[in-house]
Amino acid sequence: MGTHFDYFPGNNAMLRFAIILLSIMSCSMPVVKTGGDRSYTYLAKENYSLEKLQEMSKEVVESSEREPPVGKLADLFSKNQKPIKRIGIIVFESKIQPTRGGLATQNEIFLSEQGKQLLTEKFLNVWEESFKTLKNDLDYVSTAKIKKAPNYNEFGLAEDDYIKTYRSGLAPDDIFFLEPGKKTTLVTVVNPRGMRDMSFALVPAYELMGGPKWSEHNKHFLSEVAKKLNLDAAIIVMSEVSWTKAHTDKHSGENYQEQIDFKLSASTLVPFSEYHNRLEKTGNQERPGVTLCYKSYESSVHVPARISVEASEKTFSTIESEVLNPVLKTYTDLSQMMILRIVEDIKKTW
Repeated sequence: MGTHFDYFPGNNAMLRFAIILLSIMSCSMPVVKTGGDRSYTYLAKENYSLEKLQEMSKEVVESSEREPPVGKLADLFSKNQKPIKRIGIIVFESKIQPTRGGLATQNEIFLSEQGKQLLTEKFLNVWEESFKTLKNDLDYVSTAKIKKAPNYNEFGLAEDDYIKTYRSGLAPDDIFFLEPGKKTTLVTVVNPRGMRDMSFALVPAYELMGGPKWSEHNKHFLSEVAKKLNLDAAIIVMSEVSWTKAHTDKHSGENYQEQIDFKLSASTLVPFSEYHNRLEKTGNQERPGVTLCYKSYESSVHVPARISVEASEKTFSTIESEVLNPVLKTYTDLSQMMILRIVEDIKKTW
């Protein structure tokens, strides 16, 4: 698979049933949320210190948790239990400038499949490097090592590779101005090269596996790979980035400013085999066959941007300065704040 579209086929009864079932499961227990009360302000020349990011993270990033179907989080992750120390990113997806019907409308600047993949890989690199450099005492397992696990390729499908020659930077063929009404890509979810597509039908894996809930989706994938690599927990991430020029919605009449919108979501998942071990240590012999979410995280950010420009400015250089630079700067700050929250919560199990 590897290519996803932002609509659901009307005659797909199985898919509709799965979405309804997922919604019922998600709403069956109350969610406890903390943080997320403050907005991030984009400052192009501000390089935030680790201390400042740590301080901001408590307000910018929202943390959520929900009690599991069996047991209590306080007991399952107490100091008497095995601490979470060894982790790795096992699912990494992105929705970048999704389009409906493949037509350019108010978005102005678009990416090809190659551009979306390259930008997704830059996002993944931010997470990988941050986990390694933010002095957190965790044993972080790289995605390169995870992808080499013998049973990794037994699950999901090979992700399409849109990059035919090695390169790391985006070029004019990857991101460009496109006049309204012109055809553009339908691809909305892209994974880094070599990662597995763990989605279901047209639904990204994160929407089924992530969030403060327990999940049946790909539970054997998570459990088997975690066992092979001796992971205490796995991180899954969804990055959503889009931008729009100023316009009035023809249906709602709502006015939209020129801006870049970010939504970053991550979850710390514990495989069902480890869930069973933790239950057993509390004296509970039940064996729920679900992946357990320790905590999940989310943050949404809106950054003012200059999307509408004169014809003479519709160049790759303008895209770099007005879109790519703010995207990468904001994404790095937001990711590092989220990682700091994740690490802080993981350390509570030590």
